[in-house]
Amino acid sequence: MSTYSLTDETSIDVLIFWIQSADGSISFKEADTVKRVLDNMDYDLSTYHQTLSHLGAMSLEHIHDAVHDAISHVKSNYSDEGQKMVFNLLDAIACSDAKIKPDEKKKLDQIRSEFGF
Repeated sequence: MSTYSLTDETSIDVLIFWIQSADGSISFKEADTVKRVLDNMDYDLSTYHQTLSHLGAMSLEHIHDAVHDAISHVKSNYSDEGQKMVFNLLDAIACSDAKIKPDEKKKLDQIRSEFGF
């Protein structure tokens, strides 16, 4: 169990971070896609940046726990349509570099499986 308190928004933040950092770095295109998508959702970007700050201070083990908890939170608190929206958002971020990298695909496949798609 993660020590990070999750809400609907912070759960999405954790999953965004997990996908966009899959290859060990966050590209400009990925960051721009995140900003654009979250802006379109009328999402408060300060929440996203606070979540990134918290994640940046965590060990890999704690990040892994936060990801697991975020997936569980989305499964428990979002409708099937909401889960599809979250997955599509994550897929758009992974595709923003013109090609989904193997680590991103593996993580997207895990989320797809956990969401029961």
